[in-house]
Amino acid sequence: MPAKNPVTASEMLAAAERLKFTIPPTHEADYMALLAKTDAACEAIMAQPDYKPVPDLAKYPRINVHLPTASENTLKGWAWRGEIGDPVRSTGKLLSGKTVVFKDTICVADVPLLFGTNAFEDYKPEVDAAVVTRVLENGGHILGKAACENFSHGATSSSSPYGPVENPYAEGFTTGGSSSGCGALIGSGAADMGVGGDQGGSIRIPASFCGIVGLKPTFGLVPYTGVLSSDAGTDHVGPMARNVLDTAALLQATAGYDNIDDRQLGAPKPEDVPKYVDLVLDGRKTGVKGMKIGVLKEGFAMKELAPQVNKVVQEAIKVFEQLGATVEGVSVPTHPLAPSVLHVVNKFASGGTRQGRQVGRRGLYVNDYWEHLLPWNQEKYDKAKYFVTGTAMSSEYGWSKHPTAYGRAMNLARKMRDEYDAVLAEYDVIIMPTIPQPPRRHIPVGAGPLVWANTGPGATLNTGASNTTGHPSMSIPVGFAAPMAEDVRSPEDEKIRLPVGMMIVGKYFDEATILKVGDAWEQKVDWKSVG
Repeated sequence: MPAKNPVTASEMLAAAERLKFTIPPTHEADYMALLAKTDAACEAIMAQPDYKPVPDLAKYPRINVHLPTASENTLKGWAWRGEIGDPVRSTGKLLSGKTVVFKDTICVADVPLLFGTNAFEDYKPEVDAAVVTRVLENGGHILGKAACENFSHGATSSSSPYGPVENPYAEGFTTGGSSSGCGALIGSGAADMGVGGDQGGSIRIPASFCGIVGLKPTFGLVPYTGVLSSDAGTDHVGPMARNVLDTAALLQATAGYDNIDDRQLGAPKPEDVPKYVDLVLDGRKTGVKGMKIGVLKEGFAMKELAPQVNKVVQEAIKVFEQLGATVEGVSVPTHPLAPSVLHVVNKFASGGTRQGRQVGRRGLYVNDYWEHLLPWNQEKYDKAKYFVTGTAMSSEYGWSKHPTAYGRAMNLARKMRDEYDAVLAEYDVIIMPTIPQPPRRHIPVGAGPLVWANTGPGATLNTGASNTTGHPSMSIPVGFAAPMAEDVRSPEDEKIRLPVGMMIVGKYFDEATILKVGDAWEQKVDWKSVG
């Protein structure tokens, strides 16, 4: 007697209905048999243990793991506290003596991961992300997990479940997102450096707003293994620190192919990663003398660009001329399309990713996370905040009405890449403002989805381009600016000064030149004395 079919007729018909496919009655038995084969294959897979890296908890024990108290989390930048790595015994290594935090999208085994949300609870990863292992192997002292925005989505810092992450220079103002906690903790001095994530500017926006350095590496240079994804096509993790040299050290410690992440096409083996620290130090002999630096015209030609930001960045550009570089205007005609390209790519992809529909990758899938989260329900959506629900709606609507928009956007991203490459064939780097406006006030409590979407306009106008093209880019602090007029609510507010960042874009896998250029500016000017 044949085994009972585990597939019910109602399940089969429901699947067909979602596809808008009518099964001929004479074929129903055939499709039931075909789905039974699918069910059996899934059961065979689910019966096997998941294959994933095993963390060395004996060598690197997790100590004093706890939820931070209010008194130790005044900026709300911590998601979770806990120490890993022995700062006394780890001497003579690249990151010895450095304290490190990780954006709370990055898996640290046995330390709770929030992903910036309370839509699910009590999830502890079973793996250490590749960047965590490399920081520990290089002597870094981990202090905990840094808060991020809800499901790592949003350029502001208003959606963490524990309240808005505060800017270290002005209470009530955003740190930027989505690596908001990294920006606050590093900018305030609570940690030396951190690893953030970036799908549209989420490293460089907080870096600009918090007065620190943030580098989004070439796509694939730093392994994404063990980091929760929004969009695999724009996923980047990279270093954040208070100066360029520390940024170089953290990049050197974490870069290189890990034999798992298939985003790493073209990345060197760890032993072949450039010695970025030595290259930066050696670069101080000549600085930028003789270099050609392109100033992106389209990077300034936007209505959102605040005069006070423009002034600070223009003054910063003059420093390169003083240092002996040739500075000229350049053009990337497709650059103004970057926001539309990023919107389609990010929303179409991340909407599906958050439903667990991850395909096309040959790397590590963090399956226990998705098993913990799914399925979605109204309560989870209510807690996820409006960047997430807006993306979910945009994804479903977009795929239904404009099914080729994603593919067309990716083709335009390749065109933009080719245009950047053409400029970079003649120039060492391209520079522009990181963000067109200074940090804005937090999103008002109780505001609806449209207010969330429109707060801090233009945050990703410049940063988003290199997420889709894959070029490395770094934000460095170059001075202070006054708040936007609409954010001034009292005479005291007129005294507030907020950090401004300048972004440096370079050739694929040429982070060394970007770091040298940033370091040359940093060695010449005390950014805190500007503005």
